[in-house]
Amino acid sequence: MGRDDILRAIKEAEASAEKTILDAKEKASKILSDARSAASESVNAGRRETEASAQSNLQSAREAASGEAAKVKKSGASALADVHSSAESNRDTAISLVLDAIRN
Repeated sequence: MGRDDILRAIKEAEASAEKTILDAKEKASKILSDARSAASESVNAGRRETEASAQSNLQSAREAASGEAAKVKKSGASALADVHSSAESNRDTAISLVLDAIRN
C-alpha cells in the first residue's frame, strides 16, 4: 500500500467518522426532542386528570351541600310551622292579657 492509498484511507476514515458524529448528534437531538415532547404530554395529561378530579370533587361537594341545605330548610320550615301554630293557639290568651294590662 502506497502513501497515497494510506492518505486516501485516512481521509475516508475521517469523513466516515465525521458522518458518524453528525448522525450521533442528530440521533441525540431527536432523543432529547422526543423526551421533551413525551414529558410535555405527560404533564398535560396529569393536568387534565387533576382538573377533572377537582371538578368531580367540587360537584360532589355541591351535591352534598345542597342535600344538607334541603334538610336544614325542611327542619326550619317545620320549626316555623310549630311557632306559627303555637302563636295561633295562644293568640286569644295574649289578646286577653294585653287588654287586661291596659285596663288595669
